[in-house]
Amino acid sequence: MAAHSPKKRLRYEATCPVCLGYFTDPVTLDCGHNFCQSCITRSWEEPGKEAICPQCRIDVGKDFKPNRSLVSVVEISKQLGLPAARGAGLSKLECPKHQEPLKLFCKEDEISICVVCGLSKEHRNHGVVPIEEAAQEYKEELQSSLDDLKKKRENILECKKDTEKEGEDMLVSISEVTLEKKHIEAEKKKVVVEFRDLCQFLEQQKKFLLDQMKMLQEEVQRERDEHVADLLVELSSLDSLIRETEEKIQQSASELLQGVRSFLERCQWGFEAPAAFPPDLRRRVIKFCDINPFLIDAVQRLKGNEFPQGF
Repeated sequence: MAAHSPKKRLRYEATCPVCLGYFTDPVTLDCGHNFCQSCITRSWEEPGKEAICPQCRIDVGKDFKPNRSLVSVVEISKQLGLPAARGAGLSKLECPKHQEPLKLFCKEDEISICVVCGLSKEHRNHGVVPIEEAAQEYKEELQSSLDDLKKKRENILECKKDTEKEGEDMLVSISEVTLEKKHIEAEKKKVVVEFRDLCQFLEQQKKFLLDQMKMLQEEVQRERDEHVADLLVELSSLDSLIRETEEKIQQSASELLQGVRSFLERCQWGFEAPAAFPPDLRRRVIKFCDINPFLIDAVQRLKGNEFPQGF
């Protein structure tokens, strides 16, 4: 307040913070704040209204005493021709309606309000707290949401890592079957005389297995790529929300409180990692990998034994 002219300071001291006019029969509450006797009495007469100070929100028990020194201040202000306008030019954050500092925050309407607004009918039954207290409360909620979002991000990264590893292991297993097939073909050449009639049948089964293997490889790769792509999209959205939350926490109290409830709802990120590969696909890969022992045994069997179908 020292940075303002003596006239502005005098005008401020002579003005009631409730009616915004010069004090009439000024009284002082136990907390030290001053009001017109009629203003403070009228504010306490409302049904269910507690005897709290409109400025600091402290319970003063409806006790007050006359402040005769303020009567002299009011008279001097009037003689100087100063208009009663409490807080004019004294704050960058003022109520557009009452030109009072925005010291309170209404949780129901999610707006910063002045002391006069806090006493109005519009906010009478709302949860009204000091603006810094509200900012700290929401900042703690935002920090909690940020920590939760970061944990979910780690879960997505771990899920992505597991998906890539499982897909790679499945592709390696399929490749190993191919190597064993080549070995079988070499063994077949050694016994070609004994299994001449079986050659054509084996060629058909070879083509069938190779086609099935190619289709299975393509399906595993497709499922892996689609799942990883979905995880990357989820990760990108989560990264964006984390950045927004970190920026929100760094904002000033007034900026942080703007739309904070809806922002917290956005932070309730829900993510449940779906299975990267359908159970049926896993079963078919496992069944395909078990074909090698069957192939080794097949060359020793008669032509009538066919390979299992339905991979």
